Amino acid sequence: MAVYTTTQVTLPAMGESVREGTVLEWHKREGDAVLEGETLVEVSTDKVDAEVPAPAAGTLARIYAAVGETVAVGQVLADIADGAPVASDPGPRSPVGDDAGPAAAGADGEALDIVMPAAGESVREGTLLEWAVAIGDSVHEGKTVAELSTDKVDLELPAPANGTITEILAAPGETVMVGQVIARMRAASTNGLGAAAAQADGGAGLKPARVDPPTGNGAAGPGHESPVSPVARRIAEAEGIDLAAVHGSGPAGRITKADVLEARAHPPGATDGGASSSARATDGGASSPASPSPAGPPIGATPLRGGAAVLARYMDESLQVPTATSFRTLTVTALAARRNELKAAGHKLSFTHLIAYAIARAAADEMPVMTNHFIELDGKPGRMDDGAVNLGIAVDVEKRDGSHTLMVPVIRDAGRLGFVDFVARFGEIVKRARDNALTADQLTGANISLTNPGAIGTVASVPRLMAGQGTIVATGAIGYPVGLGAIGDMIGAEKVMSMTSTYDHRVIQGAESGRFLKVLEEHLQGERGFYERIFGELGVALGPPPAPPAPAAAAAAAREAAPSP
Repeated sequence: MAVYTTTQVTLPAMGESVREGTVLEWHKREGDAVLEGETLVEVSTDKVDAEVPAPAAGTLARIYAAVGETVAVGQVLADIADGAPVASDPGPRSPVGDDAGPAAAGADGEALDIVMPAAGESVREGTLLEWAVAIGDSVHEGKTVAELSTDKVDLELPAPANGTITEILAAPGETVMVGQVIARMRAASTNGLGAAAAQADGGAGLKPARVDPPTGNGAAGPGHESPVSPVARRIAEAEGIDLAAVHGSGPAGRITKADVLEARAHPPGATDGGASSSARATDGGASSPASPSPAGPPIGATPLRGGAAVLARYMDESLQVPTATSFRTLTVTALAARRNELKAAGHKLSFTHLIAYAIARAAADEMPVMTNHFIELDGKPGRMDDGAVNLGIAVDVEKRDGSHTLMVPVIRDAGRLGFVDFVARFGEIVKRARDNALTADQLTGANISLTNPGAIGTVASVPRLMAGQGTIVATGAIGYPVGLGAIGDMIGAEKVMSMTSTYDHRVIQGAESGRFLKVLEEHLQGERGFYERIFGELGVALGPPPAPPAPAAAAAAAREAAPSP
């Protein structure tokens, strides 16, 4: 007699403030076969409606929570008996076909789950924005298969291996939990035949594990109704929306919450001379591009995705921040000379490395007020001191399509780092930004930032201060003052750089911002032991203070007058 163990299905955490939920609908009955990641039950909380997936494959042995029952986070909802799922009931209760079980899924390679990834310690859920693939598509490892959005960051989800997409389990607009299976794929076979080759050979073993959603109004076929999620049905009843006219975008034509909300926003008959929105969605794009539907985006419009969408949201919030800006121009003779000394000693450092470290030191040691930021306390204005310099570094990132976006990863507690550790952290976050590998936690929490538009020739700028920060410093291009570019060397002029400090005027005053720029200049000019600290850590001998440049003619005359050795 075989001995089976059970796996408990519990109500997952759905956010820090969510403590309980209500069971809306069970997708399976006791005795039904279930596959790992398959939706078992839908639950509603005061903040989010979610589908709870099966944590393991097997048989649904027992259901503990009835429809309508309120359950606490962590409470056991059901038991799953382990072992191969029973196949004696191939009826329509399970959306997975007879030939889509684990054996078929692994016929040409390993069956792999594609899950909602962890996007930072505080991120529990996200919204599926868009699928970049369809069932049956061949994908390469690392290729983007979906785009997701969380409350902190948008991210692209890559394929975990080469292979073929076999199931899509979440619809665009659907809320998914971290760790939830949102799609499945079959890895390319180990005998060297890729998915495309297998399809060319008759497609053996490559049947999709879930059929494509039907077109039209989402009906499952003549005489059959579209499956409707309880959440979608509840919204439709409250809004008076006819579900028969709603296109189901979920698996097997399932009508989701997002479908009902779309139907509410664009009711059938409102445009196109009475044509339904679902008909417009399935007409194969035959409408004239010169006459776009009023319900759709105008010609040339594209949605912002990824980091650009996150930045847009933060910019919108930043419009509520009252700011002011201080300007200061400083000579860079000392800064350039010290950097050249370090380069000669084998240390590849940029001006931005040194300026960023000066900001961290100045804010930590002399001007911590510049990292204070505004908060509301019981509806009243307040000041927040994090007790640390969390320095954001603006990074211009070129995407795969050649367009650019701005990312601002954060070096946490930068003021307590030695220079060597600071440079290492700096390099790490910049690399992760350019590799599109930043997590939400690495993009949030900055209380002071540095941006360097001078790298592209901008002389001075007043950047936008993000909500939740106290200050943003901008550096301009290094060069001779305007009008002296052609004769600067000849007359012995010093090169200069502008710096601006844009600050939240609710918690920082103009005098404080001006003094902060003065302290920054003192660091970069070699005061306050700034270069002694850096050179000491790197083991490089610090040379004498660099002398200001002399006029070219005077320097040449001095060289000629000098006695020959």
